[in-house]
Amino acid sequence: MSYPGLTRPLHCLCCLLLLAGLALPAGPAGAHPHAWIDLEVTAVFDGSGHVTRLHQTWLMDPFYSVFLLDEMAHNAAGDTREEKLADIARQVIENLTDYHFFTEIHHGEQVIRDVRAENPTLKEINGRLALSFSLHFRQPVDPVRAPLRYAVFDPTYFIEILHAENTVPHLEGGSERCEIRIRQPRPDPVMVARAMALDYDQTGDPDLGKHFAERAEIRCTD
Repeated sequence: MSYPGLTRPLHCLCCLLLLAGLALPAGPAGAHPHAWIDLEVTAVFDGSGHVTRLHQTWLMDPFYSVFLLDEMAHNAAGDTREEKLADIARQVIENLTDYHFFTEIHHGEQVIRDVRAENPTLKEINGRLALSFSLHFRQPVDPVRAPLRYAVFDPTYFIEILHAENTVPHLEGGSERCEIRIRQPRPDPVMVARAMALDYDQTGDPDLGKHFAERAEIRCTD
């Protein structure tokens, strides 16, 4: 079975799911974004007070969750529901590798790209699919020496990814002298107009998503 668009550049999580063997519905035309993810992040510290990984959970919106669950039953590998979910999680993470897992990370002015994703899982929570994985830093990051910043976004803004409402990122094992702040996006009206003009099947600016991304910052003191 073949799907249209597989020869086009990979530009969103939906396309990544296509490569995992899933088709998308035609969907209505209209402005970007066309899908939504509630994000939860936990920064995990070691005994020295350094951040070793960012654990993420992406809770997909109900519409896509229902459709993907139906498609999964026919196309994912595995004999049980759990095996099918695990197969999709593994393939999605593999396909996200070249896109830095939709995660932009800075330690001070330094861009951190040397990360690896581990322990991907896909679960159903109240009718919604939740993809979880941990991004491990090859070298632990000292948030005292310089702040650790991250942003999670689909570069094309086909999907909107925001921290879940009424939640804040967690600091697991972090010092009481650490704090985390989230800066809300304030996109230029020109960027908003560009997003509004894009139909479902249009890619648009590959850097559009960063203008709509939340920016989190972790700072610690001695």
